[in-house]
Amino acid sequence: MDEKITLRTLDQLIQLEAKAIRTYDLALETVTDSDIRRQLENLKVRHTRHAEQLSIEVLKMANEMIAEHWDAITSAALRKGCPDAEHAIRIVANG
Repeated sequence: MDEKITLRTLDQLIQLEAKAIRTYDLALETVTDSDIRRQLENLKVRHTRHAEQLSIEVLKMANEMIAEHWDAITSAALRKGCPDAEHAIRIVANG
């Protein structure tokens, strides 16, 4: 699958997880039964973990894309005469 499509899909999944988390928050504001609250809280935790896992995958992909295209990114910045481009590139490259 194309990286752009994959990232878009992951982003959409993260948004859905965030909506689910907000929905559970709303439900928890009104539900008083302890058994149902526990179930809602467990489901909210699962959706939170899914959102975190998806976000980690997006970050991994972004890091890989930057690493793959690092030379092109830095040379373009230097060619265009971006202010402080050399300094910024050194900072990013050295962590």
